Amino acid sequence: MPDDERQRQAWIIGAVGRNYERVFEAPVEIDGWQQRPWVKVRPLTAYEALQRESLGAYDEYHLDNDGNIQRVVRRYDRAAVTRYDYEHCLVDFCLPREDNEGGLVPYQPSPDKGIDTDCLLDNLPPALADWLDEALDEVNLRCLPDQKLLSAVKKS
Repeated sequence: MPDDERQRQAWIIGAVGRNYERVFEAPVEIDGWQQRPWVKVRPLTAYEALQRESLGAYDEYHLDNDGNIQRVVRRYDRAAVTRYDYEHCLVDFCLPREDNEGGLVPYQPSPDKGIDTDCLLDNLPPALADWLDEALDEVNLRCLPDQKLLSAVKKS
């Protein structure tokens, strides 16, 4: 998407969010597959982004014997934030998985049950998880170039 189109959409209510979906193809080809593995994702709404941050970051207050605050420790729960992203942003996917004979077959969400977030978190290999995280960061304008673009738009 051209930068001027991203800039325009960043300022239009409803231009992105629940109804805006984007497909990302994985940078690998699977022998025997007609197409590359892919994911379809959507950005968080502003409210969802606030919920995500509230879930991910929290402060722990350590008190002394008199009840005074001795120190504050900020914690970040990356697993909770990733789970939230998968539950809210991941719309559909077709990813490779091994079958019982060791062959690669398409793994897609069940039409009846939807996306099993826990199964994904438990089974995604690091390279695939990193690629999915990059797609989620891009669609949610969390990557550095998009943050710079949004910052420039806010200043204008």
